Amino acid sequence: MFSKEESLQVIKTLLTVFLSSALAAFIGLGINIFDITLEGWKGIAGAAIAAVAVAALNALNPKDSRYGIGANTDA
Repeated sequence: MFSKEESLQVIKTLLTVFLSSALAAFIGLGINIFDITLEGWKGIAGAAIAAVAVAALNALNPKDSRYGIGANTDA
């Protein structure tokens, strides 16, 4: 499926997607970090998890040739 190097790259990509999506949701709230309620944190986490799910599903789709399992590795 994935070599060790490819697996590390996938993890790095998913972590980057998670953090950037969480940051975007946080900025979108437009409030101080100390004023965020538990519900606000749940919303931030939900947005980040949804973004990671999309990237993960694309990586696992053999018909998606951009990256992941279906990527053309004849470089």
